Amino acid sequence: MKLGVGTTKIGSGATPRGGAKIYQTSGVALIRSQNVYNEGFRIEGLAFISDEEADRLDHVAVRPDDVLLNITGDSVARSCTVSPDVLPARVNQHVAIVRADPSRLSPSFLRYFMVAPTTQHLLLSLAGSGGTRNALTKAMIERLDIPDVDLDTQRSIGGTLKVLDDKIELNRRMNRTLEETARAIFKSWFVDFNPVRGTAAVPDEVRRLFPDRLVDSPIGPIPEGWTTGTLADIVDVIDCLHSKKPQRRETGLPLLQLWNIRDDGLLDMSDSYLIDEADYREWTRRMEAGPGDCVVTNVGRSGAVAQIPSGAAAALGRNMTGLRCKPSFPYPTLLIEMMLSHQMQGEIERNLDAGTVMASLNVRSIPSLPVTMPGNGVLAAFEAAVRPLRAKMEQGLQENRVLAELRDTLLPKLISGRVRLAGAA
Repeated sequence: MKLGVGTTKIGSGATPRGGAKIYQTSGVALIRSQNVYNEGFRIEGLAFISDEEADRLDHVAVRPDDVLLNITGDSVARSCTVSPDVLPARVNQHVAIVRADPSRLSPSFLRYFMVAPTTQHLLLSLAGSGGTRNALTKAMIERLDIPDVDLDTQRSIGGTLKVLDDKIELNRRMNRTLEETARAIFKSWFVDFNPVRGTAAVPDEVRRLFPDRLVDSPIGPIPEGWTTGTLADIVDVIDCLHSKKPQRRETGLPLLQLWNIRDDGLLDMSDSYLIDEADYREWTRRMEAGPGDCVVTNVGRSGAVAQIPSGAAAALGRNMTGLRCKPSFPYPTLLIEMMLSHQMQGEIERNLDAGTVMASLNVRSIPSLPVTMPGNGVLAAFEAAVRPLRAKMEQGLQENRVLAELRDTLLPKLISGRVRLAGAA
């Protein structure tokens, strides 16, 4: 059956009056193309508009079961649904609402049909057929052929795939909580010095590891007995000195890329750039990054940092620098939290070299980045408190990768009918 009149209602978004100038920090959400991904809705960069502007855009109000579809630009064809906690919401002119008639089409089945590989391929082909700019029209969307599956089977397929997506989302939320907890502990101990100041609840066993007062230092007040130094005092900074990127292979060993580095300091290897063994040996002559090692980017997202998880190894890609804890500093968890902190990111920002195209982080400036060093008792206590949190984050990300692979394997087979669920008609 066609995805047209009778099965869905398709509405294009609208342009807010005043463009970005009307965006607010709170109010009614305005969903844009940067929020819509096949993997799910991304709240980062979500804009907000006033109630008055939302009333003007009431014809593009998003309902809980609506499927959103990017219809222009480089993100064309990406599709997802929205969690109810984002609503009320409107969509802008780059996003269409595809609303199923629940008496004929299951909204969850529609959502997975839209991201199925065959549908995505067709949408991308249609979007590039009408001119220089990728764009989908209402007529193009309505011509899509939905598999002629009875409603109960549609609901079973959608429900099965949604169980996997719900688990993935639960893991994402858990990871955000773990990340926030880890960063809060770092800030309390190493930035605000709460165990010294007594300005926040700190366990007695932690409080006893800290001195009773702060003293002046070249970088401001620090706990008495602590020292200041540079990153070179605690880690080896390794520049891999490579130029031409080796050819990507279908199978092989991983060469880290910018897209593998997440904002939370984890490595996402779901899209691995694989190279052959000879290239891997060449690219790991100076360093094969292993568990606990950190990688820092020098160009692009300069200063982005991630840590190699337990059980993994990789070659560092172009414009990346390796950080490895010295034997005298066996505290990799403190290293990653230190590099992710607002204070260190601010120092990195101040050390960027302004280029003609984009700013870059010179390898020579990394060893001189400032650090504050407590006694070993504090370091060991931090490692013991925060390493389990980051280990759970690594496990959650790996579990999501497995779940996503399972979902993506089942999706085309269920949608096409090549695999049928037990009990489905």
